[in-house]
Amino acid sequence: MLNIETKKHDQFTLEMKVGYSHGDQRFPVSDFVMNTWVFIPDSLYINQKTYTKSDFYRDTRSHIRLMTPIYSLHELVEADCPPFQLLAASWENYRRDASLENRKELEHQLKMLGNIVRSALRSRGRALALEKDSGRALSLLTETFQDIAFVQSRLRTLFLPKSQTDASVEAPSAFRKTDAYIACTVAFYLSKVSTVMKEHHRPIREAVQNLFVSYFEPEQEYLTAQGYPVPMLRDKLRNQEYLKQMSALRRFVESDLYLFVRKKNNTFLAQQILFMLAAGLSMIFATIVSFSFQQTYGNFTRPLFIALVVSYMFKDRIKDFLRYWFANKLGSKYYDYRTKLDMRGKYIGQGKEGFDFVNETRIPEEVKNLRMQGEEDPDSVPPESILLYRRRMILFGRRLSRLSRYAFPGVNEIIRINLKDFLRRMDNPHTGVPVFQKTGDFQEVQVERLYHLVFIVQFSYQGHIYYKRYRLEVNRRGLKQVREW
Repeated sequence: MLNIETKKHDQFTLEMKVGYSHGDQRFPVSDFVMNTWVFIPDSLYINQKTYTKSDFYRDTRSHIRLMTPIYSLHELVEADCPPFQLLAASWENYRRDASLENRKELEHQLKMLGNIVRSALRSRGRALALEKDSGRALSLLTETFQDIAFVQSRLRTLFLPKSQTDASVEAPSAFRKTDAYIACTVAFYLSKVSTVMKEHHRPIREAVQNLFVSYFEPEQEYLTAQGYPVPMLRDKLRNQEYLKQMSALRRFVESDLYLFVRKKNNTFLAQQILFMLAAGLSMIFATIVSFSFQQTYGNFTRPLFIALVVSYMFKDRIKDFLRYWFANKLGSKYYDYRTKLDMRGKYIGQGKEGFDFVNETRIPEEVKNLRMQGEEDPDSVPPESILLYRRRMILFGRRLSRLSRYAFPGVNEIIRINLKDFLRRMDNPHTGVPVFQKTGDFQEVQVERLYHLVFIVQFSYQGHIYYKRYRLEVNRRGLKQVREW
C-alpha cells in the first residue's frame, strides 16, 4: 500500500514522506505509482520557460530508507523480545570471536535497536498526546517511564562485565553511541509529552512533574558520568556541541536503514537514438534538394550553388526542430531518471521519476474536479500553470525479506522540495486595507497576503487508485502552512 505524510520542514521547504509497503507476500514484486499535479498561479511566472527540469531537480532532494520494524514499548520489555534476543546473541558471538564480521553484526543489531526504540517512543508519544482522560493519561505516562527505564537498564546491563573473563572484552564504541542516542531520543520525545500534559491535564500537573523529576534526575547523573552530551541552559557553546554530537549519533544509528542509491539518466539511450534520427531526416532533406537541382541544372551552376546553401540552412533548422520535438515527446512519455536500490550489495528494487509542465487538456477529469472542489466561485480561480511530478517505485519484497532477520514492511522516501524559486515574484507579505470607522474616518489594517499552491496526489497500487489534496499557503517570507482538505 501507499501512504503519504506532508508537512512543513522549514521556512522554505515542503516535506513529503511517502511509504511504500509491500504488504501482500503473494506478490513477489510490488509496483507503486504516484503522480503529483501542482497548480501554480500564473502571477508567480513559474512555467516551462522560467523553470526547467534542471531547476526542479536542483530544488528537489529525496532519501530512501527502510521502514523501521514495528515494536511497541510494551513488546520491548517482554522477555522474548526479538531485538534484544538478536542483540544478546550477536554480543555473545563477538565475545567468543572478536572478528570483523561479528563486530559488524553487533553494530547492526545495536543500530536496529536504537531505531526500534525511537519508533516506539514516537508512537507512545502520539498516544499520550491523543489521550483526553487525565486518569488514563497519568497511568499511561507512568507505564511509559517504567518501560523506558527497563529498556535502558536491559541494554546497559547486557554490556556490563559479568566475570573476569568478560572484563577482558571491551564493549564496542557502537554501544556507547546507541546508548547516548536512545537517551537523547527519550529526552526529545518526552519534552513534547511534558508540554502536552501540562497544557491539557492541569489536575494531574504535579503528579506529572514528579514523574519527570524522578526519571530525569538520576538519568542526567548517569549521562554526565558517562561523558554523553547533555544540553544546559545559558551555555551556548555546550549546546552547540550537543547539537553537533546528536546529529552525528543520528547519522550513525540510522545509517543501516538508508539504502544505497544509484541514480542514472533514464532516457539517455533513447534520446541519442532520436537525435540521430533527427540528424538523418534533416540530411535526407538536404540530399534530396541537392540531387534534384543537380539533375535539373547540372554541376557547377549558380542555381545548384544557391540550392545547396539554402538546403543546408534548412537542414540545420529541421534538425534542431526535430531534436526539440523528440525531446518533448520523450520527456512526457518516459521518466527522466532511474534509481537503483541496493541493500548490502543486493538489488532490491528501483525507482523512477519525471517532471513536466502539462496543459489542462492532459489532466484527468478526476484531478480537474478535485482542483475545483471546495472553491466557492470557480470563476474566481486565477489562471494557473500546472506542474506534474511522476514517481514510480518497484520493490522485490521477497528479496528484501531474505536479507535481514527483521521483517521490513517496505521503504520510506522522504522528498523535500525547496520553494524559494516560487517566492521571487511575490508581492509584499503584508498590504494595507482601509477599514471605515463610525467616526467617519478610515483606519488602515495590515493584512497578510497569501498565495495558494494546490497539490493533488494520485496513488496507484495493485489496481487501486485514490487521491489526496493539499493546499500550501505561502508568501514572500516562506511557507506558512500546509493544509489537507
